[in-house]
Amino acid sequence: QNPTEITIRVTQRVKAGGGFEEVKSQIGPLTVRVFIGSRPPKSEIVSDKAGRKEVSESYSLLADYTANLPSGPDVTQEFDAYPHGHFRITSVHPQIVQNEICGYVAELERVK
Repeated sequence: QNPTEITIRVTQRVKAGGGFEEVKSQIGPLTVRVFIGSRPPKSEIVSDKAGRKEVSESYSLLADYTANLPSGPDVTQEFDAYPHGHFRITSVHPQIVQNEICGYVAELERVK
């Protein structure tokens, strides 16, 4: 729950010609808090095409308004946070007060 400095790798699918193109960028470095969220801890092993991985969905992230985290079905965001591990952002919730974004809460998926 201590502040952690991260750099988020963003992959966004945008329309290009008759299909889609992946545009990669980075956000950061940002100082955020990674914490165990309110959801009960749940860990499962997922089998992909080329192997297996353990996924835990009980983590969340808190960032300030300068993070400007994108969200949507065409956006993938991942980062590494020492000593917690590798994370994928599954959803982003802007925190709005008096019509201004004052921060972001994001739900995370920890991948081992």
